[in-house]
Amino acid sequence: MPTPPLAITLGDPTGISYEIVCRAVNSLEVKRVCSPVVFGDKQVLAKYFIGKIPFHFVESSNIGHSVKIGIPSKKAGIIALSAIKKAISYCMSGKANALVTAPISKESLKLAGVKYPGHTELLATLTKSKKVAMLMACGNIHGTMVTRHIPISEIHKTIKTKNIIDTVKLSIDFISKKNIKVALCALNPHASDNSIFGSEEQKIIMPAYKVLLKQGINITKPLPADSAWLKTKNGSFDLVCAMYHDQLMIPLKCIDEKKIVNVTAGLPFVRTSPGHGTAFDIAGKNKADISPMIESILYAVNHIKKLHK
Repeated sequence: MPTPPLAITLGDPTGISYEIVCRAVNSLEVKRVCSPVVFGDKQVLAKYFIGKIPFHFVESSNIGHSVKIGIPSKKAGIIALSAIKKAISYCMSGKANALVTAPISKESLKLAGVKYPGHTELLATLTKSKKVAMLMACGNIHGTMVTRHIPISEIHKTIKTKNIIDTVKLSIDFISKKNIKVALCALNPHASDNSIFGSEEQKIIMPAYKVLLKQGINITKPLPADSAWLKTKNGSFDLVCAMYHDQLMIPLKCIDEKKIVNVTAGLPFVRTSPGHGTAFDIAGKNKADISPMIESILYAVNHIKKLHK
């Protein structure tokens, strides 16, 4: 029986991305479940193999001979962006139902003139998707964040009732599980204790809760984040809706950093990525753990199967 084609980008060429993709797509776990189509720079990839490349490779650029490992650069950003664009076109044309992206450097992208802070916003723009959510999977636990890569000082200004509603609904639609139980995080300590520590719970988060509850979603009132996570870890909830990046990522990494998969909900195809960065400190040393990359590929394949049942 033929395995589904999967588009995979090689990410930033100066970090661990090329290493983890090359090793992951040649693993038995991946070979058994999908047919990888890998997008990246031909000159960079040539450094990893002598002779024939042992997987289906699509050249998205051919300029990477002089890029230096461990150092963000404009050229690295151009290479990473080229792979993303070509892989998106491949998926949009129907040749693959899912895209798995290796880590990119936000600094490299910025040097290359890319104004978006990460994959999520870039993918939304390139696919003309009006609403997307950054969803994290870690085993049976899913978490989603209302705000993403913004300064802590801007969070309270950025959270809106509509954004909370959209984030929860997009995440639930993607997970596609019956009667999902959602833990809604507060922004402030102790859920603000009736506005003693802030007014966001009463003015912004509670109105979102009321709308979602009215629409039949099994969701809590704003909970203190520590309580929401403890109850979720113990199996009380399927999805945690966090108000900001670290409110989601710190607990997940403490639960199991190797199992975290970054998902973009709201795109016209499935998109996953490992829940870590470019790891410049170990780039080029053949020390990178490929299990998060494999986990991202397996999650994408399993979700495709679920959609086609």
